[in-house]
Amino acid sequence: MMKRLEKILLALCAVAAVQAVSVADAHATPARTLMQKLDTNKDGLISLKEAVRHTELLRNFGLIDDNEDGKLSEAELAKSKLTPGNKKLTASE
Repeated sequence: MMKRLEKILLALCAVAAVQAVSVADAHATPARTLMQKLDTNKDGLISLKEAVRHTELLRNFGLIDDNEDGKLSEAELAKSKLTPGNKKLTASE
């Protein structure tokens, strides 16, 4: 009886973990996705060297880099409509 209960509990924990990962992926922003993909040294910033792997981001790098430090933070990516994947604003908005 106890082994069966342990197996059921383990299965429920596995299902909960899978759901948590799915929810996190569904709520990932374009900024966070780019950061996870391109920030290879995991310093929380995307350098020009790291951005070279993403042509569209590289094209707008200087326009997204608000503080002109040569690196993109997640906050800079999140607020710029030029960040690949961010919602494009239309003339009516």
